[in-house]
Amino acid sequence: MKKTLIAGAALAAMLTGSMAVAQPAGGKMRGPDANQDGVITQAEVRTQAQTMFARMDVNKDGRIDKADREARQAERFKKLDTDGSGEVSLAEMTAAREAREAKRAERMSMRAEAGKGEPGARQGGKWRGGPGKGMRGGHARMMRLDTNKDGAITLAEFEAGALERFKRQDTNNDGQVTKAERDAAREAMKQRWQEKRAKPAG
Repeated sequence: MKKTLIAGAALAAMLTGSMAVAQPAGGKMRGPDANQDGVITQAEVRTQAQTMFARMDVNKDGRIDKADREARQAERFKKLDTDGSGEVSLAEMTAAREAREAKRAERMSMRAEAGKGEPGARQGGKWRGGPGKGMRGGHARMMRLDTNKDGAITLAEFEAGALERFKRQDTNNDGQVTKAERDAAREAMKQRWQEKRAKPAG
């Protein structure tokens, strides 16, 4: 049973993606821009960081660690194992994939309706991945927030990481990040990925 649970949890994580944030109602943009005015402030970044931390701290001990990751994986497995058999069948796996694809199509439709360049839209409706993407990459990025290297992330560390990213994008240091600054940061990141891929191996 334990072996099945571990395998099923890994499968669930693969199907659902790592640490996904739920899509808000009404086709609104996912992210810290709570009032949907296209400008992100430090206060909005802090609020979103606190909300995400509370969601990820499953056992509510004030830390995000291995126990929380395992608990989230168990929850994902339980959602996949709809008949409660302790195993994930092909039919259950297929149903989960189809449900995920239907939700993704709905989100893309909402973004298309929001219009290209609007706060609720994502350019081209495409997923912008990069080096280290996926479960391993997501975990590695998360653990970079663990500044004291004790194997757990506190709320202070989580907020600090969010504010550090905010400050990198706030190029004019006015305490807010505009759409133009976000677009510039995305373009700079895209260019770095392209340069990295262009370098010869070794």
